[in-house]
Amino acid sequence: MLRGPFVSVTRIAFLVATAAFAALSGRELYASIRTASISIVAERIERGETVSDDIAAKYAARTIDIVDGHYCRSDIVAAGVTLVLAQLDRQNVNVEYDAWAAAASSARHYLQHALSCMPTNSNFWLRLAAVQSVIAEEPLSVAEMMTRSVALAPHDEAIILTRFYFWNDLTNATLAAAKTALDSDLLTMLKLGDRCRVNATIKEISPQLRPIFDRTWTELGDGATARFRQRCSR
Repeated sequence: MLRGPFVSVTRIAFLVATAAFAALSGRELYASIRTASISIVAERIERGETVSDDIAAKYAARTIDIVDGHYCRSDIVAAGVTLVLAQLDRQNVNVEYDAWAAAASSARHYLQHALSCMPTNSNFWLRLAAVQSVIAEEPLSVAEMMTRSVALAPHDEAIILTRFYFWNDLTNATLAAAKTALDSDLLTMLKLGDRCRVNATIKEISPQLRPIFDRTWTELGDGATARFRQRCSR
């Protein structure tokens, strides 16, 4: 007499689980279909292929679908980041300010969505800091974003070298506000970085970053920095 109810409960649980899995699979399939063209264009940009301004603008605008659809799948979110940043890079603030401002605002909004999905992504924090700095460099806000990027990827050489380019463009006030994170990046880069990659990265150092960089270089001493004076083969 106990067997019947037990089987019924088990069957119901199985059907509920199956329905939930089917619904989830259906949503993922729908998301893939809806964002397929966005991913294709993003991949072309990442491969360095030529993408016309019209196509880039069209698909960058469609990233709003990712935000509105609350899509958080990593591949979809990353494709959108590529598109909104590429669209911002194509704008010239001195030629058409309104288009630049719209692209910058869109990039910031999208990156905020990306970080709501992946708050531990160091690169997204870095990109948001960079976008915020070109819109209006609020030292404490940008410094916090850069600090988060450093904290989440303190030893990743590729992103440390990428961060250096952004440190190079920040103001004295922001560099001072992010002192601990900046010092950490410079020390790690000079102590552990590949000699040739680091040499290529530090060829040009901005006036505001130069004294901080020189101080770090001096503190490390000749024993640690001598290797950077060696020639790198192409």
